[in-house]
Amino acid sequence: MQPAARFLLALLACGLLSGPANAAADDLPADTAAIETLTPEQARRLVFDFPGVDESFETKSRGTVRWSRCLPLTNLRSLDAATAAALASYFRGAVVLGKLTTLDADTAAALARLKADALVAPGLTRLDAAAAKALSTFVGSQLELEGLAALDADTARALARFRGGSLSLAGLTRLDADTARALAGLKVRSLCLGGLTSLDPRAAEALAGFEGGSLLLNGLTSLDAQTSESLAGRKTAWLDLSGLTRLDADAAGPLARNKGGFLLLNGLTALDAATAKQFAAFTGDLYLDGLTALDADTARALAESRAKILHLAGLRTIDADTARALAECRAKVLNLSGLRTLDADTATWLVRCKQWNGQLPHLATIDGDTARALAEFAGGQLLLEGLLRLDAAVAAALASCRAWDGRLPRLTALDSPDAVAIATSLAGRRGPLALPNLKKVSPKTLSTLLENRDVEIPLIETLELIQEPDGSLTDDFVIPKWLEERQRRQRAQDGG
Repeated sequence: MQPAARFLLALLACGLLSGPANAAADDLPADTAAIETLTPEQARRLVFDFPGVDESFETKSRGTVRWSRCLPLTNLRSLDAATAAALASYFRGAVVLGKLTTLDADTAAALARLKADALVAPGLTRLDAAAAKALSTFVGSQLELEGLAALDADTARALARFRGGSLSLAGLTRLDADTARALAGLKVRSLCLGGLTSLDPRAAEALAGFEGGSLLLNGLTSLDAQTSESLAGRKTAWLDLSGLTRLDADAAGPLARNKGGFLLLNGLTALDAATAKQFAAFTGDLYLDGLTALDADTARALAESRAKILHLAGLRTIDADTARALAECRAKVLNLSGLRTLDADTATWLVRCKQWNGQLPHLATIDGDTARALAEFAGGQLLLEGLLRLDAAVAAALASCRAWDGRLPRLTALDSPDAVAIATSLAGRRGPLALPNLKKVSPKTLSTLLENRDVEIPLIETLELIQEPDGSLTDDFVIPKWLEERQRRQRAQDGG
């Protein structure tokens, strides 16, 4: 259903378009795209009667964002102080003012009293210091002004009084040192400046004084050593530079010297050993999830990093030499959760890495040798939630692995000739076993699987009971009493 249709239904449901009398008094268009002006009376009726809609919007800072129970006035082109004062009582979700291009001080002051969680004004292209000062008193959690392409220092100082959760100025394409210094005075948890594609050292040094939780500079595509040096003294915990597509050793060094925090470099698709070596002293969370390939020399250099967490979740595959280098990892945690393929030799080295977190959610298949290698993992919990199928050798190896959590949410069928052998191994493992999306299974295989009473399966009536896949005689399935009682409780809990 289109947004306009949902809006019309909401208006009909709450009586805003209930008949000619209301139409004469309010004259609200049925299509949200046609609402370009509002009177104070119309705004009051929207505030108290409109239930809000769940809607998705494109943002410059966070991509597609979905707001729950928001008031989308995406084509409102003008707003006066009286109407803004009426809208200010809206207390659900966000108020989105998509085409509002200007805002005077009186209207901003009225709008700042908004009770909603967020004020989103992506169409606002001009804002003076007086209006910014008024708007800064907004007490909601998010203020998004992504239409502003430029901001002077006086307006930035006025806006810096905002004390909400996050401020997005992702439309800014340039930033001078004075304006940067003013924005650094913000006491918000997150400041997004994702529209900046370049930053000079003086502006970078000024921004480094920002003490909020997150500084998003994810629009920067390159970073020189001097600018990096200026950013190195940052006080913020989280620095997002995920727009960088390249980084050399000279620029990496200053960034890595910052102690603690989070450094996001997810835009890097390649990294050489000399640059990787610069991160040896970094002790925060290092995100390099954009890397899709890693050679042994670079892996050996990255292994020197003392990061709290080394994120390499973009890697789809690694060879045994790279795994051997990563086995010497000094980070507290190594994340390789993006791996799609894994052979036995690589797995053998991987399990020797005490820092590896054991998460392989995208691994769809493995062979018996690889499973046996993984069964040696002793670094915590082994997660293999992406497995689509098993054979008897894999099932036997996993059943012997005490670190494996026993979850197989993507396994939908046990219909291979060795299904009973697979079920025998799985049922014999110590600890819980979960096949929550099982759909197809034979009676003998199911009965074998249920020898483990700590097994999670769907309701029996949802399963397709098939002929025995090995060609043996198919018997009727008799549900055990203990399972019948458990599933009766499950139906009651589910309201069935």
